Amino acid sequence: MNDGIMAQVFDFFAEIFAGLDSGYLFFGGPAEIIRYVVDILLITFLTFQLIKLLRQTRAWQLLQGLSLIVIFTLVCSLFGLEMVSFLFNRMLYVIAIAFVVIFQPELRRALETVGLKSFSTFSNAFIQEDPSENEDVTAMIDNIVYATNAMAKTYTGALIIIERNSKLGELLEQENVVFLDSSVNSPMLESIFYKGSPLHDGAVLIRNTRIVAARCHVPLSDTGHTLVNFGTRHRAAVGASEMGDAVAIAVSEERGKVSLAIHGCLYEMKNGEDLRKNLLSVFGMNSVAGRLVRRIRYERNNLRKKKQEGSVPANETSTAIDSDNKDVIRNMGEKVDTVAASGVCAVSSADSASTKRKSVFHLFNGNKSTSTYNRMNTSHKVLYILLSFFISLGLWMYIQINNNPVVEKTLSVPLFFESESVLEENGLETNFNYESVTILIVGRKSVLDNLQSADMIASVDYLQVTGPGVYSIPIDISSNKNVYYRLESQDPETISVVIYPKTIT
Repeated sequence: MNDGIMAQVFDFFAEIFAGLDSGYLFFGGPAEIIRYVVDILLITFLTFQLIKLLRQTRAWQLLQGLSLIVIFTLVCSLFGLEMVSFLFNRMLYVIAIAFVVIFQPELRRALETVGLKSFSTFSNAFIQEDPSENEDVTAMIDNIVYATNAMAKTYTGALIIIERNSKLGELLEQENVVFLDSSVNSPMLESIFYKGSPLHDGAVLIRNTRIVAARCHVPLSDTGHTLVNFGTRHRAAVGASEMGDAVAIAVSEERGKVSLAIHGCLYEMKNGEDLRKNLLSVFGMNSVAGRLVRRIRYERNNLRKKKQEGSVPANETSTAIDSDNKDVIRNMGEKVDTVAASGVCAVSSADSASTKRKSVFHLFNGNKSTSTYNRMNTSHKVLYILLSFFISLGLWMYIQINNNPVVEKTLSVPLFFESESVLEENGLETNFNYESVTILIVGRKSVLDNLQSADMIASVDYLQVTGPGVYSIPIDISSNKNVYYRLESQDPETISVVIYPKTIT
């Protein structure tokens, strides 16, 4: 199989170089060339994006090893090492299936990342923010921060998972899940994770700013070697953050610390305010609309407290909030910044020889997340772009070789005589022994499959005939279709014609 493929590859290139001087023989016309270029560039871009995703996973090192094995095997097949070619031919399909099975989590995560980025781009472009939703998200964050602070002080373990765009329906299909429908409030969260509560074990799932389930068991992260200083709850938090774009908050019952997990990384918060600021940033609440909602809530809470203390009359409440929002407008410049935190992430071997603890790592800015330290340098980017281009070019050639290879076709084309009026004007007649010519043409399979004898023209031109005699006239081969081919041979190439005076009867 490999020998046949390599022979086809060599023949393909030989025919391409042999036909470069005959127009667009193997590439078609200008429109076909543009289509091929766009096709190759598009696959190059997709391959480059796939490499960027895979290089941040465990699959990257093994993928590099498999690539070296494939290259080594191809080189061996070029030198005629039949045993290596035989073994590779038998193992090729097994390796392909094993790769998909072994790296199924990484491949699924890569596809989820592509889907989430595409959906986020579409949402940001066409879906407008709802101020009421921003207010609900802000209230949810405030209650989570208050509850986690309280539980951290009492060393109460907790795990809270917040859905975003990617739904976590698989967590709701477990046997021990307890379904709830409650607003997110601090007393509810503290009662769920109270050490004597039957709902203490597992995680709370929040969807659309409401608690929908408790006692959810989350698959642990498969990067446990990077979390040696953390327990099962923190590994579950990282595992939840690897399920799409979910956000997880874990409270340690041993150390009384609060950690935030997102995109497969775990960040330990210094205090509740750090958690609040980073959650606001994660959920996009550092926009103008988000700051406006928070400012209104802040003013409302202040007025409520003053009213309870008796310092503000009841009839002044609406006046203070609705006073043309002057204070709100004046304070809209207040932006919620992300906070530096200590984080643990799995770093690709392309960027680091080992997994390191990231200290003083600025967390999130929109959806950029952890790509800051995984960003490629210029040399790596150029290398991966070239690699993507050659992979794309190789795929294009493989598809062309298998689906549209260079083939030969033999046709018998009837002779067509041009300028016969010249003979009549000069009172001449002719005699010949051939009525058709056999031609062998070379071209792409898709072209030659649809090419018939009626589409070809074998013409003999009498313009050079001036008087009686024997003439050797060349046979010109052409086509009445706009197709690209190369004439390999024809039989005969010329025709001997006897010209004599026309007999008058």
